[in-house]
Amino acid sequence: MRRSAHLAVILFATASAGLLAGTPAQAATTGVATAGVSTVQYKAAQKTQNKVVVTRSGNTVTIDDRVAVRAGKGCKKVKGDKTKVKCRTSKAPKLVKIYTYDRSDSIRNSTSVPADFDGGTGNDVITGGSGNDKLHGWTGSDRIHGGGGEDHIWDWSGTNTIYGDAAKDTIFGGSGVDRIYGGSGRDEIFGAKGNDVIDGGAERDWLIGEAGNDSIWGGTGDDYLDGSAGDDFLSGGDGEDELRPEDGNDRVYGGPGPDFIYASAINGNAKGADYYSGGPGRELDSVIYTQYSEDITADADGVKGDDGANGEGDTIATDVESIWGGNGNDTLSGGAGDQSLDGGPGNDTLRGGAGADYLFGGPGTDHLFGEAGDDFLDGGDEDSAAEQLDGGPDTDGCELWTGDTAVNCENVAGP
Repeated sequence: MRRSAHLAVILFATASAGLLAGTPAQAATTGVATAGVSTVQYKAAQKTQNKVVVTRSGNTVTIDDRVAVRAGKGCKKVKGDKTKVKCRTSKAPKLVKIYTYDRSDSIRNSTSVPADFDGGTGNDVITGGSGNDKLHGWTGSDRIHGGGGEDHIWDWSGTNTIYGDAAKDTIFGGSGVDRIYGGSGRDEIFGAKGNDVIDGGAERDWLIGEAGNDSIWGGTGDDYLDGSAGDDFLSGGDGEDELRPEDGNDRVYGGPGPDFIYASAINGNAKGADYYSGGPGRELDSVIYTQYSEDITADADGVKGDDGANGEGDTIATDVESIWGGNGNDTLSGGAGDQSLDGGPGNDTLRGGAGADYLFGGPGTDHLFGEAGDDFLDGGDEDSAAEQLDGGPDTDGCELWTGDTAVNCENVAGP
């Protein structure tokens, strides 16, 4: 998962370098609009503040700016209005390109024709149309709206506000402090550097904070949240979410729905004192330590700093219903409610506590204690290890494999 996030950032940097390299070193003193077979392009003049609006009627695309526009190949002046030209393509227009270079500019696509807008430097306002647009804010504190369509939005630096709006969008926030809102649609959002606020909105989103102390909100839908580096806040919202805080001291909230919280570990090394909360309801929220090679001690009792690897200091709230151990010799304990505990590989000790609990030892020589409540204990798959199962009081069930021993189990299955 982490590799995918870094790959996306590498692709972003590569694309950025290519786009910057393709930007002309100089623009004319008056902006020029041209038309080709199916593309209309407007290169604004440098050292001017532009307010560009793009409209369309059939094969004719109109470029309207607040400053004078020169009609190039395929375009004609509008009589009595030096700031407007009409450009006609020989086939139906498929792309409109606008470059405004420096200053604080505004660009708006009021058509369904896909756009490629480049605001350049300055504090720009860029608005896409109902087609699939590519919108570039670059430097400055920009405000970008994707509009309808499946848009790609990039910003390089500055304090930016970005709205994906409708449909599936891909958004890169850049190195500044960004506020990014995916809107409706299955969005992919990458915050990059800076302390970003990311809100996926409706549907299933892929949200990556990268560096910085980020706040990431999944919204409705089954979302993927990855805080990456920094002290992050992650909230899955409604749906079956996957949350990965990674390194830093993070606060993670699953929200309504059965959520999967992967405890912070990079390459098996424990990172950060985190707080994990499953959210409202009893919908089997899980805290998962499967990336860990160290021995884990974990329980959903809400006591601050008593969970995770030795010295890590995680806190698991009482609204977590399931804990998965790692590859070490783990000690997992349930709380007052119904718990599911999975030791994973290693010689684990599992204690159900009160409630109707499910205990699964996994590979290794495990000790399982159901304790109070009607519990079900399973030492693990058909390995050769001799598991010890103790159902405790009440009516318990035990699944035995070769070599296992059980006491206080009223219902026994296996050899």
